[in-house]
Amino acid sequence: MTDSDEKLSLIIGSVDALVKNYCGHSFIDYYTTPKVEYFNINPAQDAIFLNEWPVRTVSLVESRSSNTESYTTVDAVDYYVDPSHDTIYYHNGYWPEGKGAVKVTYTAGNSVPPADIKIACLDLVHHYFKEEYKESKTIGAVNVNNSSSMGKTTTASSTWPGHILRVLNLYQNG
Repeated sequence: MTDSDEKLSLIIGSVDALVKNYCGHSFIDYYTTPKVEYFNINPAQDAIFLNEWPVRTVSLVESRSSNTESYTTVDAVDYYVDPSHDTIYYHNGYWPEGKGAVKVTYTAGNSVPPADIKIACLDLVHHYFKEEYKESKTIGAVNVNNSSSMGKTTTASSTWPGHILRVLNLYQNG
């Protein structure tokens, strides 16, 4: 393995984590492996928005009235899974409120990442591998200024090329 191979391997793993963190969800991790997610429920809340999408199956919904109680299974007739909004609605009024009051086990995502996400990730790997994020670099005898990352920035993603951000923004939670 060469130094470039090691660098590329590190960048690929980092870009994978960066994209998941930026978008707020995984794309393929929970396609077949169930995700268990806990929800803090506010007063008069009848909807739960799942973090992973698109939702494939909801295998178990559990709730509890206080954090000292054990979870009990919510009967499937008491809630509705809306796959078009990746939301679970409670039919009988509102979900029990509290911290971690509802626990959902489900599968979601795609069997393979969407094509535009693949391209954005490849472009982001190239961006880091070629060190295009640096304000300036020397190539041979020429000094190159990268105006896209010039000035004060507040986040790493603010130096990412616009075409990558446009794609990733389409897949952000929230």
